[in-house]
Amino acid sequence: MRAAYAAYAKGDLATAKAQGEVALRAQPTNPTVLQLLGVVSCQTGALRQGVDYLRRAIANGADTSDNRINLTRALLDLGETDEAARVCAEGDLAGSADLQAMQAQILKAQGRATEAGWAYEKLVSDDPKNFVAWNNLGNARHEGGDLEGALQAFQEARQIDPKSSLVHTNIGRVLISMDRYEDACLMLEKAVLLAPQDAAPLLELGRVLTSIDHAEPALRALGSAARLDPSNPQIFLAIAIAFLDLSNNDQAERALRFAIKADRRFAPAYLNLGILLEKANRLDELRAVLADATAAEVKGDDIDYLRALMLSRDGDREAALALIRDLHGSSVNPTIRMQFAGQLADRLGHVEEALYFYDEMNRAQAQSPMGIGVDRSAYQRTIAAVDRQTTQAWFAGWAEVPPASDRASPAFLVGFPRSGTTLLDTILMGHSRIHMLEELPIIEELGQSLGDLDHIRTLDAAAVADLRGRYFAELDKRAPPPAGALVIDKNPLSMIRVPLIHRLFPDAKFILAMRHPCDVVLSCYIQNFKPTEAMASFLDLANASRTYDSIFHYWENCRALFPIDVHMLRYEAMIADVAAATRPLFHFLGLDWEEGVLDHQKTAVERGFIRTPSYAQVTEPIYSSASGRWKRYEPQMREILPILAPWVERYGYSLD
Repeated sequence: MRAAYAAYAKGDLATAKAQGEVALRAQPTNPTVLQLLGVVSCQTGALRQGVDYLRRAIANGADTSDNRINLTRALLDLGETDEAARVCAEGDLAGSADLQAMQAQILKAQGRATEAGWAYEKLVSDDPKNFVAWNNLGNARHEGGDLEGALQAFQEARQIDPKSSLVHTNIGRVLISMDRYEDACLMLEKAVLLAPQDAAPLLELGRVLTSIDHAEPALRALGSAARLDPSNPQIFLAIAIAFLDLSNNDQAERALRFAIKADRRFAPAYLNLGILLEKANRLDELRAVLADATAAEVKGDDIDYLRALMLSRDGDREAALALIRDLHGSSVNPTIRMQFAGQLADRLGHVEEALYFYDEMNRAQAQSPMGIGVDRSAYQRTIAAVDRQTTQAWFAGWAEVPPASDRASPAFLVGFPRSGTTLLDTILMGHSRIHMLEELPIIEELGQSLGDLDHIRTLDAAAVADLRGRYFAELDKRAPPPAGALVIDKNPLSMIRVPLIHRLFPDAKFILAMRHPCDVVLSCYIQNFKPTEAMASFLDLANASRTYDSIFHYWENCRALFPIDVHMLRYEAMIADVAAATRPLFHFLGLDWEEGVLDHQKTAVERGFIRTPSYAQVTEPIYSSASGRWKRYEPQMREILPILAPWVERYGYSLD
């Protein structure tokens, strides 16, 4: 044992293990020998053997926190999170902060970010100066979607160690998730200054700069990161994405090949290179990339995705679907995989299988860290609450406010999600006098700042003028309109902000995008929405239908109460004859007809990135295959039809 410990102290793990095994033959139940062999085995990569040694050490009297922590770490490395949790829970959790921290780490590894956050909260409550626990609490909250809570935890860690580059980098990541990109850049720049030889904050800075369309400064940061860590393929991947943002495909391809050179088994580089080649119709080279990946023994979802993509390009959707069915790794988000599989099955007419994949997609989304923390019925309760408040008596109590004349009121494009608002806003965007806002949440933010709906009633002229000023200030900051342009604020679910909109802009015109209720609900269900409180309503068909019912009940209540000017445009009419459907709309808006609005494909290409799921469709010719799609899924939707039937009838549709 003295020889084993001496070798271990020198870093000679092979000798330490050999001497320990000799000692173990003499005393096969000696817990000290078993503990040493467990640690050495784990450090040499023999995790399964290390687990066995550590279990035996604990069973033979060495049931210490250190041994349980080492055993738990080995089990985590083996991917056996449930067993790791059991081993940890059987220890003296109450008496060991280290075991409590390990338990939190296990919860995070299991995807239970909320529970991990609770565990870290106990640690920081017991020791408010525990920098590591505060930092880990921030990471758990960030993963669980609690961005404000994550920011607060990281700020506490920053108070303890204001010179930590790591915590500044983590704060930057949270600010990115909050869409506070400029603040994120400032925080990451400080992280770079605190650790100028660390490539990690430079990598994050480069990524966020690329995401806000500052690819050139991003490349400067990423170039510095590559010089510091030339063996990191993630950096070259980020460089490639920045070059792609600049439409410099040659340099992007070069960077991706550098990423593969840095790590021949880095699957994301093969994936992105393959996608680049496929988009350029260089299919023979795509096949060569797949061959290189196979030669390098690169496996997993990324490579199988490329194979499925290749099969789809070859016209073999059946084979592509067969391949996608068997993808079970972690490199591709399961919600993305299931949606792709559902789309393939739907195109092939496999209705039941498509619905199975969409069900699985939504189940995976519901079980994601964000999905777990969302109450799927909360949005309906919110709508029901404002519906009860929005009464004639309430409206009659509004203070008199003279009409504003400082700036022309915007128009508002609303409608249930997936009602054709993206196609419609692309057509409107083609008009020379229209300035389109694509889902900028300015009205939503003003509503949240007011709090309770009843506050709208108490607004006087000065308060209304202030809110109007804040709206236009945000508009000018985020998307300044040209002089004389009609601003159209497109945000489908602004339907539930009618009282606020009418209070600020009493002369505002509303455009209601309408589509068959059954098609709309089905389309929402088969989209891979981020599970916010509102979008989580679409994780099952019944809940999606109830949300539709709640929103349109409130919308009709508002229409009966407020003197708002509304033009309804049906999706079905638009795809049947876009000119005939939209000419009356331009007249409603007080605009002359322009033939250029009909070239929506050109407008879609020129507008660049589109945030909604309809991007691919609006860059293609108008097609009618999505109209009436629900009929193919009617047997699976039968239970929700009674919820939607009143609205089908009210808006002139049919269930036949």
